[in-house]
Amino acid sequence: MPELENSFFQFNSWSFTKHRIWNQCRRQYFYKYIAQHLKPPAPVDVNKIIMLKEYNSRFVLQGKLIHNILNEQIKGCSNTIPMDPAGSLSFYSRQIAQNKMMASEMFTEYRHGEPVSDTFFTTIDDSGKACLNMFFQNIWPNYENQECLKHEEFDYFRTGNVKVTVKVDFVSKMQNGTIVLSDWKTGTDNDENETELQMATYVLWAMQYYDKSLDEIQSESVFLKNGKTKPYLFFEEQLREVQNTIKMEYEAMNTSYEYNDYPTMPNPQGCLSCQFARICSDSGIGK
Repeated sequence: MPELENSFFQFNSWSFTKHRIWNQCRRQYFYKYIAQHLKPPAPVDVNKIIMLKEYNSRFVLQGKLIHNILNEQIKGCSNTIPMDPAGSLSFYSRQIAQNKMMASEMFTEYRHGEPVSDTFFTTIDDSGKACLNMFFQNIWPNYENQECLKHEEFDYFRTGNVKVTVKVDFVSKMQNGTIVLSDWKTGTDNDENETELQMATYVLWAMQYYDKSLDEIQSESVFLKNGKTKPYLFFEEQLREVQNTIKMEYEAMNTSYEYNDYPTMPNPQGCLSCQFARICSDSGIGK
């Protein structure tokens, strides 16, 4: 078993993001969460991996920009600063334009050889502004009179001996004391089971953090494309199953830190979008 820096054990936890990468490609999981903490001699180029972690897929751009804008607008609103829809839309378009100019260097797909397409950036500029308009005009009026408790903050809780990391988009409290956990979705609900796991994890956190019973907490996905809200109803048995899933998966994630115990799970689109494709022997991406 290779030796790891103390930093690994300090931050080692289960999260929904880790869950998704773990089930997408174990080798990618190793590169992203373990490699940078390896003590020398390491079986991989740790400095190269740390550098590659700075790049992202083009498909995260729209969601990241919109979440950052909404976070800043909600922060200002909490400090009695009125929301600025026009300024937000203008800022979003400027950010898209800047990212387009630097696309060949910033995004993994283009660094891996895919031609930069004007159509992609035009599409996400239009669809992103539509999401922002939907939020300001149709969605936020449903929340502006609720007490804002948290938004876009990392937090932690424990289930058994497992540390779990969460980051809820928006936590509010209704006048009757009910805690509402809202997750802003810029895309579609492509995997209902995965979304349920994510929301159930948020509910487990909120029960501990706010010392609330299950029936005092509501959870929902809010789709910025069409303004629809999808509520989730969980039962105690479901939450126990989620806790068991987290515990078993965390144990599997930490059974070994050997490079060879994290096999590749290659697929063309996944490898094209992977930060670490250039150093992965099975990615098919030019080195």
